[in-house]
Amino acid sequence: MSHPPHSPSDPAAITRLPSDAFSPPQVDWPDAARKQAFESWLAGLSGPQGLKPGTLRPASADASFRRYLRIDANEGSRIIMDAPPERENCAPFVKVGGLMAQAGLLVPQILAWDEPQGFMLLDDLGTQTMMEVIQLQDEQANHAMYMQAVDALITWQLGSRPDVLPPYDEALLARELALFPDWYLAQHRGVTLEGEARKTLDQAFAKIIARNLAQPCV
Repeated sequence: MSHPPHSPSDPAAITRLPSDAFSPPQVDWPDAARKQAFESWLAGLSGPQGLKPGTLRPASADASFRRYLRIDANEGSRIIMDAPPERENCAPFVKVGGLMAQAGLLVPQILAWDEPQGFMLLDDLGTQTMMEVIQLQDEQANHAMYMQAVDALITWQLGSRPDVLPPYDEALLARELALFPDWYLAQHRGVTLEGEARKTLDQAFAKIIARNLAQPCV
């Protein structure tokens, strides 16, 4: 009876694997002081929260100066928000999350928050988004997910109260639209719009804002 050159139990086969074969992607820091502050904060949480610092890895980022990291725990994984306080204010995130939870929506629970330093430990709701599980060729299979999304929007709307959140006014719309040229084009594509191209975009934005403001507020 023949055997493969190296069976799974062969130590020689295992030791030939690269030493970093299963290492998570490296997390980069803008400066040594920020890294040291984070490591000190994480060390204080690792025991009480059952965290495994060696598993820290990037999770995602958004159109802001904050980013999200993922770390394994004794049970499942957790999300860490890194939001430098001189650039990001986490208070609105905490407030809106609380309002959504009160309305009955599923939101990450805040497990720890160092407000002065801008570090936050959160529940991990998973790695898949709705768009990633949509089956483009099977509309029937997607129906339940779309209805779930609609139900969540209705639940959030029914839980809304006047004068709790700032109005979606012209200034806020303009800031949201500016993410396209400022973050996507400039930051991610390395493109700066000038001249007629910028003028055309500004005109389009003005029409979008006008049409949105003409709609009833809900």
